[in-house]
Amino acid sequence: MSFRDCLISAVEQGALSREEAQALNDDFDARFAEARMSLGDDEAARVAREQLSRDLRMQAIEQRRRVALMEGARQRLKSELIGYRDEQGRPDVYEAAMGVLSHYGYRGYSSVRGRSEAIIMLAQGRLNEAMWHWRRGLVSGRRHNLADIEDLVKDLHGEPSGNETAAGLAQSITEVFEDLRQRFNAAGGAIAKRKDFGLPHTHDGLKIRKAGRDAWIARAKEVFDFDRSVNPLTGEPIGAAGADRFLNRMYDQVTTENWAHMEPSMRTRGKGALASQRQDERILTPKSPAHWHAYNAEFGTGDVIETIFNHINSMAKDIAAMEILGPNPDAMLEWMIQNVRREVARGATGSPSLARETGSAARWATGTQPGGHAEWRMRGLYSHLRGRPVAAAGVATLTADIKNVVNSSLLGGAGITAAATDPFVEAMAKKLAGLPVMRDVGRMLEMISAKSRREIMRDGAIWDEYLQVMEGEARFSGLVLGSNWSQYLVDRSMMAFGLKPITTGRRLVHARAWHAALADMAETDFGALPERLRVSMEGFGITADDWEIMRGSIDDGGFITPSSIMASEGRLADLAGQDRIPHRQVAEKFAELIASWTERAVPSGTPNARSWITGGAPRGSFLGELADFGMQFKSFGLSLTTLQIEAMTRLGALDSSGRFTAPAYFAQLSIGLTIGGAIATQIMNLLDGKDLEDMGPENRQFWVRSVFKGGGFGLLGDFASASSNRFGGGIIDTLQGPALSLIGDTVDLTVGRNIAAARGETVNRGREAVNFAGRYTPVLSSWWATRGAYRRLVLDQLQWMVDPAAAKSFKARQQNLERRTGQEYWWEPGKATPSRGPEVAPLP
Repeated sequence: MSFRDCLISAVEQGALSREEAQALNDDFDARFAEARMSLGDDEAARVAREQLSRDLRMQAIEQRRRVALMEGARQRLKSELIGYRDEQGRPDVYEAAMGVLSHYGYRGYSSVRGRSEAIIMLAQGRLNEAMWHWRRGLVSGRRHNLADIEDLVKDLHGEPSGNETAAGLAQSITEVFEDLRQRFNAAGGAIAKRKDFGLPHTHDGLKIRKAGRDAWIARAKEVFDFDRSVNPLTGEPIGAAGADRFLNRMYDQVTTENWAHMEPSMRTRGKGALASQRQDERILTPKSPAHWHAYNAEFGTGDVIETIFNHINSMAKDIAAMEILGPNPDAMLEWMIQNVRREVARGATGSPSLARETGSAARWATGTQPGGHAEWRMRGLYSHLRGRPVAAAGVATLTADIKNVVNSSLLGGAGITAAATDPFVEAMAKKLAGLPVMRDVGRMLEMISAKSRREIMRDGAIWDEYLQVMEGEARFSGLVLGSNWSQYLVDRSMMAFGLKPITTGRRLVHARAWHAALADMAETDFGALPERLRVSMEGFGITADDWEIMRGSIDDGGFITPSSIMASEGRLADLAGQDRIPHRQVAEKFAELIASWTERAVPSGTPNARSWITGGAPRGSFLGELADFGMQFKSFGLSLTTLQIEAMTRLGALDSSGRFTAPAYFAQLSIGLTIGGAIATQIMNLLDGKDLEDMGPENRQFWVRSVFKGGGFGLLGDFASASSNRFGGGIIDTLQGPALSLIGDTVDLTVGRNIAAARGETVNRGREAVNFAGRYTPVLSSWWATRGAYRRLVLDQLQWMVDPAAAKSFKARQQNLERRTGQEYWWEPGKATPSRGPEVAPLP
């Protein structure tokens, strides 16, 4: 049989894809051409065939290993799906499957999301010095110590820089990279080790396409050493002779995401098994660190630190998916979906089923498609965890930029709301978890200390600044995507508004509460731990044996942390039984617990909640962008609400004493959030130049709005007292989201006003332009430190200049406020200076 016949057979058997077979065939031709220069045709064909046949045998061995790993993952997942029980002891295969993807407690096993966050937390702990060294400035957002980055690149690529600091940090980064590589391979991957790896290559397809094929190939040949660059399919150097062929194929792959070489078939096309990926980051070897730096600036991310942590974060996501779902997570998702749909269908026909009879999956088992909603939810959540597809990258970037501008324009008071309500949410989360509630009062002040922040981030808390690739959630605003300038705008805005520092501080405090509480319980046996605390730990698979390791891992500061658990492995190895449980496994369970309970205590927004609205609709598509627009400012409230509902449904199983019931939990949380919402409302009244609002019981509208504001649905709360929201739009504008309102207002201010004028209608362009600026000027229009002064000293003065009816407009604004809430302005509209001090309404 000829070599080409072998390739055809391998494709038919599924051992190779058509693309891989074509690449091997091309390489065979190249090897044959090279060998025939010194050998005859037959001998050259034999040598080339033997070399490539050896490669195929190695791939077959690797394929068998992945099959075994896949089957092991399937058996474990089968046990988890069958064994899961809800708060009332009933099986629910749908909730179990959703929990495999992402959960925040009470499942008894790790989730894909939780595992990835745990891996990131431990990696960040090891790189704490590097992260602190290159942290961003509080005001400018620029990284510290930029002068050391060039030396870092040299040291990472094996060229001594002479900079001891850069060399030490490079060593730490290299060790983390290598650990992740080995773990990826253990989960089913096959990334070859390279001593000269240095840093991963990122290839921006848009930048490469803009440069053009010939220009990019010429530049790549200047940058990379092809005698040291290895073809992943053959394990042999590409060589100067093969550079053009390899780069031409690579150009097609990068600029079309490999669609240019896809063979059409009667099945869905994807990227294939996750275990087969990630070779491209190591294929090309730069001639020097300077060459890598130049290429990254021209065709990569441009930011070296971002490149490092994007690699760590994306590796963590892939490792978590493979460890939980097997080497081919997409295929395992299909298996879980089919199991869920079968069980829901069996329940719908009255047969014995693992689907809850009245559960969330079974409720949607209508018609002839039982389980259809469950499948939609699972695919949507998985899409958010792995990265939603993009239908039109340009559209997605543009709409993300619009949303970022809106975030900067409308969220100036969110920091005040967070400061007023977060303590109540965190207190109830601690009470639910069985942690001391009052112990950490005052710890927020300690977070001002750089030393405290640095220590906690080292010990076990995710540093959000380094989560670029995770499409991190900004509180209240949703996912922060888009162009670099708009991401920078919203990031600096959130810092100025106080939202980012408050969120970071509270998250660190909550992480430290877990570190301290478990250390305080170190003398207590697992079965004697407070019931809610023990159940919270068991929700992430922490066992009595794990607890023995944890309570023997107190660090010098008196805390139990994921880092201290990792560090205790050698110290505790001689204790009976403890050497059988990898300490990393225990540390990651604890890290997953901390990350998930931190979301309960300081909500930002969960993929579970976002996917409930958007499903798997691609970004850049009409439906995907419409859903994203509608979710803006609502994912925080939706996540908070869903997590609290889950907490209340679990209380019966968490407290056998019956003292901490769901009604009691709901009442305490609602009262706290309402008080927080009322405080935030009154502070914003003062900042807007208004007197404090009457808080008496007869002013029901104020308290209803406070309920919604404290719960994260401030926009909806406005409808309790008016037909328009705080930004001037109606209920339809609120449901569709503020970004669409911005687009609509922009069109109306330009095209719409021209059409109205052409019809002979009265148009007050000056007033409308001022109102538009008052709603959408980034930072100034909403920031608590500038909003009042910007309105009175800039916008009102402009309105005097451009609006002939300005006096009437200002008077109407005052009358409208008094009619709606009974308030008056202490700094009246149109006045450059306050006419008096604010009046305080009598307390109820």
